[in-house]
Amino acid sequence: MEKVPDPFRPEFWKAYQDSFRTPEDEEFLKPDFWDRMADTYDELEKQSFYRDMVESVVAEMGRVGALAPEFTLLDVCCGTGTYTVRFAPRVRRVVALDISPGMLTVLRGKLREAGIENVEVVEADWRRWTFSGTFDTVFVSLTPILNDLREVDRLLTLTRRFLVLVHWAGLRENELFSEVLERFFGRRPRRRSPGAVVLFNYLFSRGFPADIRFFSGLWERNRPLEKELERLLWKLRGEGLSVDEKLREDLRTFLENRARGGRVSSRTRVRIALVLADLRKEPLAFARGSATN
Repeated sequence: MEKVPDPFRPEFWKAYQDSFRTPEDEEFLKPDFWDRMADTYDELEKQSFYRDMVESVVAEMGRVGALAPEFTLLDVCCGTGTYTVRFAPRVRRVVALDISPGMLTVLRGKLREAGIENVEVVEADWRRWTFSGTFDTVFVSLTPILNDLREVDRLLTLTRRFLVLVHWAGLRENELFSEVLERFFGRRPRRRSPGAVVLFNYLFSRGFPADIRFFSGLWERNRPLEKELERLLWKLRGEGLSVDEKLREDLRTFLENRARGGRVSSRTRVRIALVLADLRKEPLAFARGSATN
């Protein structure tokens, strides 16, 4: 008799998540991939939806006790420090880790400007970084490492109390990028995992019931043509697509035809979720004895 997959077992969710993995995922884990976007990454802070979401995440963490004056906090793949600079005044110490020197240069500038001194900035690949202790709160936001549940296992080993994950939740649709893929490559964006929903279910299968909250909204950007072209090339690299000089010029012409006053507008519909687990809560009974599987 064929064995029925058991969604209450961690192995079920690891296999499910692995079904979405492609060789192109490695591009998202390279320093130079993120360095290219370091100088424009904080454009998101101008989006009211994104800003409100960040403030809501921080407020919810404060409400449940994941931010406290005596706490140490690890911010994994911190980028330019959108959350780091908000956490620092509310905890004793933050370790902010990222693989991109460009992103961390921006973060260090923010820390100097704000006079923040309780943040240790670490340039390292999370997958190879070793740390002997644990943190009261471990936080991770919108990073491809969350697409590998083995990395979630590693995060749990460093978490003394709270694990807080902010991740895509099944919707990230940019109209302009979709049109480029269809027109120039004859394809649609690659299939993506439900993201945060898998994280929620995986933690549940490990015996850690988490809370989940969804944020849905629209990002609208209006960039100079050359900045939009660079962003487009960056996204194509993430799809595993190469662009030669002729295609680059064709893409520039395409954007010129859409531009108004030398600027290109684009819209992205997104759904993002906050997954928050308090590991001190009593583990679910069905998972006892198998939480390390």
